[in-house]
Amino acid sequence: MSRYNVFRSRKRERLSPCDSIIKEKADSLGWDWRMLAAIIYQESRFHIEAQSHRGARGLMQMMPHTAKNYGVTDPLDPEENISAGANLLNSLLKRYSKVAASKEELFKYALAAYNAGVGRIDDIIRLAELRGVDTGHWESVIEVIPEMNDESVLDTGVVRLGVFKGKETINYVETVISVYEQLKRICPEQEKHTSSASQAEMP
Repeated sequence: MSRYNVFRSRKRERLSPCDSIIKEKADSLGWDWRMLAAIIYQESRFHIEAQSHRGARGLMQMMPHTAKNYGVTDPLDPEENISAGANLLNSLLKRYSKVAASKEELFKYALAAYNAGVGRIDDIIRLAELRGVDTGHWESVIEVIPEMNDESVLDTGVVRLGVFKGKETINYVETVISVYEQLKRICPEQEKHTSSASQAEMP
């Protein structure tokens, strides 16, 4: 089992008090609801009133300015917060659709950008392109992150937001995917909530 084994292995039908909202939003976008649940778990442990030291609030830990841009009036309202977070993720999927080599890689990019912001991920991609690294695969792209720890990377002219350690983002992507794999095992009966026809299908 993964070191991110956050749930017991027994099967269950209910993950959180917000399952119905998660499923409804995931279905409307053609996603596997368990991936959306995995993201919410990693962001807030399903705690509706969660707040980070940076000011992110709610189930999907939306920053105030981002939440406002997505029409959120009450960040602690589960339906508003989940809807805004899912819509943001959907926009990230569209943004990196021409970069990623597959749907699986696309979701890694979207998760990374959800965690670090598009500016940071765009910096990584530009540096990878400059170094001749395959940008279609997340595991290849992150090979340039150690270089981004040094201020000399600014001399390349392609890194616009300064140095970036990146460890938190790498761990975030890995953890969410690991949690998702666990949810697929303990909630296999929920396969019907996955849309195979959608272009935004979760891996």
